[in-house]
Amino acid sequence: MEPLTFDYENLHLRVDRGVFEQFDLDSSASSFRTPLAWLGATVHFKKPDRPGTLYVGVVRDPRAALYGTDRLGFRYATSPSFQVPPGDEALFRAYFTQVALLADRAVVTA
Repeated sequence: MEPLTFDYENLHLRVDRGVFEQFDLDSSASSFRTPLAWLGATVHFKKPDRPGTLYVGVVRDPRAALYGTDRLGFRYATSPSFQVPPGDEALFRAYFTQVALLADRAVVTA
């Protein structure tokens, strides 16, 4: 099976053989890697018309939703100051939904 990848601006996300990796292509020091069983991700919006912040990390409970994870559900989260416009959140949701299917995990739909 080919790796499942997603590229957005300077961000590269990749899933291969049960491992998720996140790379900031502008900074080689900014990367993150974890098994899919522990992956959590969400885009948190403080205000509806403003860009949200992408959080990716390790969840406390592996039964938690893979995407749309409550920020309090993270054991560790990385926020590389990556901002997502409200209209582009659906692109991230679509990618992480595919990842959740591979990991047999849920996605928060609302």
